[in-house]
Amino acid sequence: MINLIEGKTPSNFSNKWRNTLAVFLLFIAAGGWFLYDVQGDGFQFSGYILGEKLHNLMIEESSDTVGGDIVFEHEPIIIPVLHPSSTAFDFTELGADCVLVKDKETGTVLLNKNEYNTHPIASITKLMTALTLLEYEIDWNTTTTVIGPDSYGTHMYAGDVYTFEELWNSMLIASSNKAALSLVESINGTEEEFVVRMNERAGELGLTDTFFTDVTGIEETNVSTASDVLILLAEALRYPEIQETVLKKEYNLYSQQRDKGHHMWNTDWLILDDPNPWIYHSFDIIIGGKTGHITVAGFNFTVEVEKDGHILDIVILGANNNEARFTEARDVGEWVFDNYEWKSI
Repeated sequence: MINLIEGKTPSNFSNKWRNTLAVFLLFIAAGGWFLYDVQGDGFQFSGYILGEKLHNLMIEESSDTVGGDIVFEHEPIIIPVLHPSSTAFDFTELGADCVLVKDKETGTVLLNKNEYNTHPIASITKLMTALTLLEYEIDWNTTTTVIGPDSYGTHMYAGDVYTFEELWNSMLIASSNKAALSLVESINGTEEEFVVRMNERAGELGLTDTFFTDVTGIEETNVSTASDVLILLAEALRYPEIQETVLKKEYNLYSQQRDKGHHMWNTDWLILDDPNPWIYHSFDIIIGGKTGHITVAGFNFTVEVEKDGHILDIVILGANNNEARFTEARDVGEWVFDNYEWKSI
């Protein structure tokens, strides 16, 4: 065997290094107990300090460990899981062009049909109008004169004078086009400039397939997808000014100019009962929703509902008639609650 260290046999070389290493380790071990560290008012031996520091790094045994060294705490995740006995939803029972149901907590798509197809959304547009209006500092007691042609609806008349609060309620409860236009032009100046900001806001929210051309939704060029509409709905319902208003069942206006009152029902039939529910459903809570209708769009509806502590976001675009948009939203929501269970992982 070749000896790499001249004049030393392998055995003598190894023994010498073993002895040297042993002395070094003995010195470290002995000296470590006499090292001290200033702690508070006096001195503490490093051995004690080391133990104390190690003790402070200990984590409860109930935590999850990785490799026996690193400890991670995590909250349980609740996800919707389809029952094994469930059968596929029969979309032939629906007349709507586009349908989407998502779990609010996880964003999981639970039921969908044509969720990325563009579709005129009509007065669902007013959710973005409302969001954009809230960017301004509004004095709700300020009054303004109603504008807009008769084709914009009969909830109010051009020349009537109402407060911004009255117009806000009329826009979101009864879906008044004149109220939306009057608010925008009183606060911003022109509808055209306001629509530019609406589209900017859409981009900020990631609504990549959404485009607005007016503040009311009356033009068929206001388009979106079921997927984008649910993002818009979720954002709108974050604001109490919107969420609380869309849940008001009815609203009354009084025109001093015409000396005449006007009663408005909410366009969302899921929340109405007079005295019996207009649309029977099994949801515990209707969190908020918005309707939309023009001829080319059919009947649109988006809503957020809760049952047994779980929240669904639902959109129906292009239903065949007014009642169908609510019954179809109810049917897909109830099917999901009946066929999914929420499990902890």
